[in-house]
Amino acid sequence: MQIDYTERHWKILNGKRKIAIEILSLLKQYGMEGYVYGSVARGDVNEKSDVDVIVFNPNQIVLDTLNVNHKYIVQATPNSVPKAYLSIDEEETIVISFPLGRLRRNEIEFYSFGGLVDLKDLLENRRVPGVNKKLMLIIPTENGHMEIPLEGNEDYVSKLLKISLDTIMERKRLLTKRIERGHTGIFLRYDLSGNESIYDAFNKMYKSNKFFKRMVDV
Repeated sequence: MQIDYTERHWKILNGKRKIAIEILSLLKQYGMEGYVYGSVARGDVNEKSDVDVIVFNPNQIVLDTLNVNHKYIVQATPNSVPKAYLSIDEEETIVISFPLGRLRRNEIEFYSFGGLVDLKDLLENRRVPGVNKKLMLIIPTENGHMEIPLEGNEDYVSKLLKISLDTIMERKRLLTKRIERGHTGIFLRYDLSGNESIYDAFNKMYKSNKFFKRMVDV
């Protein structure tokens, strides 16, 4: 199915991408490469779409000094690598995240599953294909995008996004569960206090939580 974007849609998308460019440009000044993933990378945004940035190879000391609204650490499941989150705004709609351990292949491919772009892509106004939370493959077109159901097209999506079929099936199971049951929650979230550093929070959780310790030691 072809979806043509309205002038308002393009305005919303350009506004969110402008925010992303500012963040990735700042990270580049500090010697880090950031990526934007999700609807801002694909183009199928709405007014409530988040601007989500991931830094795969972070300088934690520098990131900890950025001026943000608040910070928190999340471990999505007992078997996932914890990540630190720097929220630019109170509502957590503009967020920079980075792993606190070594990401496994499927965890890295998660970002490509939803669509992933870098600063160069944004500056060149490039959009990329990816799967949204409704399990629809979004393929950007000149005037908007094409939508194709993931169901029955898993092999095609795997080849198009250049990620493993195992990752496709894992994300499909998780998102199907969320669609059926609503938001399933997260295993662990730790909110940093005003003066607490990510380093201090990391050490506290490393000593007190065996699941956290196990996944950052992998």
